Amino acid sequence: MRPGRTVVGLATSVGGAALLIWYVRYIGLDSIRAGLAPVGAWFLLILLLSLLRFAARASAWASLIAEPVPVGRALAATISGDAIGAVTPLGIFAGEPAKALLLRREVAAPGALAALAAENFFYGVSIAIYIMVGAAAMLAVFPVPDAVRVAGAGALLAMAGGLAFAGWLAWRRPSIVGAALGALPFSRLRAAAARVREFEAQTYGSAAAPGARLGIVSGYEAAFHALSFVEAWTTLWLLTGQSLPLEAFVLDAFGRALNVMFRIVPLRLGVDQAGSGVLAQAIGLDPVTGVALSLVRTTRLVVWCIVGLALLARARRSR
Repeated sequence: MRPGRTVVGLATSVGGAALLIWYVRYIGLDSIRAGLAPVGAWFLLILLLSLLRFAARASAWASLIAEPVPVGRALAATISGDAIGAVTPLGIFAGEPAKALLLRREVAAPGALAALAAENFFYGVSIAIYIMVGAAAMLAVFPVPDAVRVAGAGALLAMAGGLAFAGWLAWRRPSIVGAALGALPFSRLRAAAARVREFEAQTYGSAAAPGARLGIVSGYEAAFHALSFVEAWTTLWLLTGQSLPLEAFVLDAFGRALNVMFRIVPLRLGVDQAGSGVLAQAIGLDPVTGVALSLVRTTRLVVWCIVGLALLARARRSR
C-alpha cells in the first residue's frame, strides 16, 4: 500500500476509534452493556441472515457472468472481497478487483470484473431507492429535529441525483473513463484508454448476456434488501422487546447511507455508533438502543471480515 493511503487509513481509523470512545463514554458503558445483553446467542441468527444477504449478491453477480460459475465460489469471493474493502480505506477499489481475481480459475478476471461492475450498478440503484424510501418514511412519520430533517432531505436529493445519473448511464452507455484518458495529451495513455473502453463496453454488455435477465438480478437485489430489513428488525426486537418495523427500516436505511458516505472509514467505526444513537433518539427511541444496534452490526461485520480474510489466506495457500 502506498504511504499516502496508509496515512489516510491510520487517520480515519484513529478518528473513528476516538469518536467511538467519546460517544460510548457519553452514553455510558454500563448502559450499552445492559442494552446488548438481550442479543446473546441470537447473534447466530443475525449471522445467518447476513450470510443469506451475501448469497443474494453473489447469486446476482454469478447470473451476470457469461460462463457458469458455482454460487459457492462466488459467495466465498464476495465475502473475501468485502472483508478487504471493509478493513482498508480503499473500500471497493480494493475489494471488488479482489473478488474477480478469486474467481480466475472459473472465469477470466476481465469478464468477472465486468459482470461485477454491472452487478454494482444494479445494487447502487437499489440502495439509492432503499435510502430514499427510508428517508421519506422518517420525514413523513417522525417529528424529528430540524437538523435531522435537513439531513434526511439532503439524502433524498443526493439519492435522486444518483438515480438520475444511473438512468443516464443505462440510456447512453458512455465510455466515461476511457474517453477521459483518451483526451489527455499523453501518447502512452492511448493504449490504456482503448483497454478501458473495451472493459466499459464489456460491463454494459454483461447485463444483456444470455441468462442475465434484469428481473433475475433485480430479484436478488430485492432479496438482499429484504433480508437486511429482517436483520435490523430482528436486532431491534431483541434489544427492545418490541416489534418496531418502521423504526428498524429507518435505522437500517440510515446505516446504509452511512456506509455509502463514510466508506473510507474502516468498519465505519465510531461514525455508525454516534450516528445511530443520534437518529434513534430523533425517532423516539433510547439512544442506547441505536448504539447497541450499530455495535451488533459492527460485530457482525468483524466476524465476516475474519471469515473473509481466512478464506483469502486459504485461496492463496491453495495457489
